[in-house]
Amino acid sequence: MDRPLRLPQQDRADFETMLSRALAGAPAQAALRAIGDEAHGAERLRRSARDNAEYVLAAAAPEYERYAVLRADADAAAPLPVDAPARQRASGWLGVLAVIVPIVAGAAATIFLLLGYALALAEDLELLGHALVGAGWIAAGVALVGALAGGLGLLGAASRSRAAEAGEADGAGELASAREAWRTALAERGMVPFLVAQANAGCGGAAAVPGAPV
Repeated sequence: MDRPLRLPQQDRADFETMLSRALAGAPAQAALRAIGDEAHGAERLRRSARDNAEYVLAAAAPEYERYAVLRADADAAAPLPVDAPARQRASGWLGVLAVIVPIVAGAAATIFLLLGYALALAEDLELLGHALVGAGWIAAGVALVGALAGGLGLLGAASRSRAAEAGEADGAGELASAREAWRTALAERGMVPFLVAQANAGCGGAAAVPGAPV
């Protein structure tokens, strides 16, 4: 019976994929043809590789360690799903305020200024007119500040979003490269030499592997 692989579940599929490729590759097939064991030799070698998985994996240990570290960092940096709705709500409220405040303040400024200058023409309402004009200019200032703040906020949010997307893309690319480097090293330095050595040992059973678990 095959020993269970001492690998995280997400890495077992990669191990099996690279094992199948190594078994179908030219070196292993040539070694099996040389001993005339093509019919059942591949399955024998597959079982032997699984039983000695720790020895095979050790040949690509540096690449796997780097891959595991990058994957752990990516998992740790991933935002919790529960935080996403809160961030979306906050961003939505800021967007609404950035639009509403300049509109309301601008409308108020227009009304106050028009009404204030009109009333200032009448002598008995001159003080009220000046007060409305002052309030109008204050409202215009609020509208301008609100528009600037809203624009800067939207630009900042867009910049942060682009930076986050670029960082995620770079991290994903580095992680994918590390995974492929591990898979390549596992096949070239671990599986192929092991399978060829086992095939050359003959079809009477898997040969003992130095350093492999008994």
